[in-house]
Amino acid sequence: MEATQMKISVLADESGTIVATLRPAEAAGNRPTDLHMRVGAGQRVHHVVLPEELTHLRSLVSLHDTHRVEVDGREAHLVARQ
Repeated sequence: MEATQMKISVLADESGTIVATLRPAEAAGNRPTDLHMRVGAGQRVHHVVLPEELTHLRSLVSLHDTHRVEVDGREAHLVARQ
């Protein structure tokens, strides 16, 4: 059986630098589940698969320093910074 891939939303600038990340969460009770990102000039929201080796992270903030977004055609991917 194939594991379910987790998708996250990533706000990045034109060079692929990550500005903000959002991991989907299920809210209990009456807690809101909608969050919005304000997209600035030259920025875009990408919905990318979170690689299996990063699913253990409690916070995605570290991705801002270790990864960037690379767009290949119409697909966006997280790639490690060189």
